[in-house]
Amino acid sequence: MPIDLLPSLVLAVQPDAVLLLSVVKPVLLLATFIPYGWVVSSRLEADARYFHFNVVMWNSVFLATAAIALAVALLVPIFWLGWPIAMLLLASPLLGYWKFRDARVPEERRYKPFSGELREKLEARRARRGIAKAQISFLGPKGEVRNVPGKDDPLLEVHMRVEELLVPALERRASRVDVAPGKNGIAATALVDGVRSSLAALAPETAASVIDYVKAQAGLDVADRRRRQQQEFKLNGPTGQVALTLETSGSSSGQTMRLDFARKERLSRPFDALGLHETQLAVLAPLAQLGERHGVVLVAAPPGQGLTTTGYSLLSRHDAFTCNIKTLERKIELRLDGVDHVQWDASNTSLPFATQLQSILRRDPDVVLVADTTEPDVAATAAGPGRDGPLIYVLMNQLGVASAITEWCRAVGDLKTAARPLRAVMTMRTMRSLCPNCRQPFQPPPDQLKKLGIPERAAGQIHRAVGKVQQRNRVEDCPVCQGSGYLGQIGVYEVMPISEPAREKLLAGDLKSAIAEARRGRMLLLTEAALAKVAAGQTSLEEFARVFAPKGVDSRPASTSATGKAAPSEGSDA
Repeated sequence: MPIDLLPSLVLAVQPDAVLLLSVVKPVLLLATFIPYGWVVSSRLEADARYFHFNVVMWNSVFLATAAIALAVALLVPIFWLGWPIAMLLLASPLLGYWKFRDARVPEERRYKPFSGELREKLEARRARRGIAKAQISFLGPKGEVRNVPGKDDPLLEVHMRVEELLVPALERRASRVDVAPGKNGIAATALVDGVRSSLAALAPETAASVIDYVKAQAGLDVADRRRRQQQEFKLNGPTGQVALTLETSGSSSGQTMRLDFARKERLSRPFDALGLHETQLAVLAPLAQLGERHGVVLVAAPPGQGLTTTGYSLLSRHDAFTCNIKTLERKIELRLDGVDHVQWDASNTSLPFATQLQSILRRDPDVVLVADTTEPDVAATAAGPGRDGPLIYVLMNQLGVASAITEWCRAVGDLKTAARPLRAVMTMRTMRSLCPNCRQPFQPPPDQLKKLGIPERAAGQIHRAVGKVQQRNRVEDCPVCQGSGYLGQIGVYEVMPISEPAREKLLAGDLKSAIAEARRGRMLLLTEAALAKVAAGQTSLEEFARVFAPKGVDSRPASTSATGKAAPSEGSDA
């Protein structure tokens, strides 16, 4: 048979064979599988290795899915049905990896391709075009983009000095940066998981330029270097868009600046995520019931130990749309939906704090939060309604349960008036949480477990901070915690219920016996609650020692590193 008659014979036998000769289908298949292979090999595999996921398992999933998708595309008789099914099959492991990854990495490293952050990043990048070194750009209080100074602008050098402060702090997950006059000049510090560390040192004239520049970006009055000013704005940086809260003030020694990162997000924590022990939750649970919303609950903590966050979380467990909730605060840090927040104006001398609190109590609220008792007559006013009034949470900067009760009774001025409305007393500390990516199991000696009161059965759950991971043949900083060994903070609480026997002891002026009465009811001490978190693997023995070391005692005990050598743990002046 002549060769040139073969195509005609094929078409005569199978008229649909002309479709098999189309070049569109192979092009579409290549356009589908080549990008898939590129994303998996050059992006997802590297990402999985970086975060120490099971690379072999995920590569197997991606390859198996590709094989199945190719088989579907080739074997389904109708190409325009098989090809879309193949694309859906290829998309499924990509979406699965996305969900798996985002559940295990810090929020700032999660994929957010459909949020406004990507668009804002691109806009910021275009604004920085030609200034390759710039990594951040600011947005004003109304969301307007502040352009980075150009190459010939003298402010570009100041902008880069600002980045020298903020970029390392952001990369280390700092919650706050402070610039203030110190003993040896201008000190710049960052607060990471409650531990303060030094940043780049600043000359006085440089610090003044940096503070003025940040004030200008926030829309504050740059010329006013004395009065306290505050503003909220945002920046686009290497970790995405971050909300900023700027506070500045001045004195004879110079200006000070406090810059909080995502302050409102850090203050907003659900009640069940505070870290209360189950026995402590049982003490506080009845206070949320309708018939039990009466009396006073003292909530105490040293400055910087989560007092404000705890106060807002206690309010959040009450339904603001079915009960009347009010607050009286010196400064409103966070507004809760349905809650009537009232800010006291210290400049209005005709309306003292106690008078304004009395006015709130006369409106028959169900729940009240009082954020300050240092002003005259405030404690006496809060105690006045007794056990028949609303449930009142009183926030106090005190070190423990005993000091909180002592200060409360002193501020009220009458022991009986102070003791009768008390329902419970809470005190707390914050501790750093171990990084789940690099923490290592640790077996303390049995005598140490016995001394600390930790059951031997919990020894297998105790972990230590390392901050290092092995990447192929080398050891490097953990990419999740940036080498610190810790990731975030947890609260540790001591909750003392005021039972009737304990109240009788208080009315008799015997505080020690009142606490002993609560202990007979299985009240956990603060250190016991902290050791329970150590036993659960949430924090480390070194962190326990740092937080609870007595004054004058070195709070940096040695911990055994992965190589068997002793390494000092990080201290804190926070």
